[in-house]
Amino acid sequence: MRVFSHGSNVNFNESTREMFAKDLNEIIRGYIEGKESVLFGTIDLDKEAIYVFGRAQQIDVDEQKNRFAVTYTQMEKPLAEKIEMPFENLEISHEALFDIIDEKQGQVQYRVIYVSFWNEDEKEEMTYFFADEYQVSHPLECVASFWEQVTNVGRDVDFTMTGCSAFDRKSHL
Repeated sequence: MRVFSHGSNVNFNESTREMFAKDLNEIIRGYIEGKESVLFGTIDLDKEAIYVFGRAQQIDVDEQKNRFAVTYTQMEKPLAEKIEMPFENLEISHEALFDIIDEKQGQVQYRVIYVSFWNEDEKEEMTYFFADEYQVSHPLECVASFWEQVTNVGRDVDFTMTGCSAFDRKSHL
């Protein structure tokens, strides 16, 4: 069972926890199911680019099948699409949650989930995001701002090396 880091930044309180495929699947699935509409896309701060693929409908994180799959509907058309990445290429996941003052909603607690993979073709990291479309007036601004705050959280922790995982602990004793 593979363990990886999950960085979190909640109102500038940073932490890192160990994460497993099943847990990540539950976190993202719960997020998608708990919202009216969740934007799904990629973010690359170096290129100053955010691409929205559509609205996330379903997540399937399956370590045994080496799959991280997101089913989404396109923004312009109600066509379902699916994107798949090898689970083994997942490097780190993140959550950012901040209390913000939205121009229409007032004070809102807004959360964005990020999952980063190594893209072998491009020889660079690719980060996908999940963000509530309607909770704030400008969700993509939050996606970018929050990513700046959380991107480095947890990158200095390697749970596979420290043996912090309850599943791995027996092998280190």
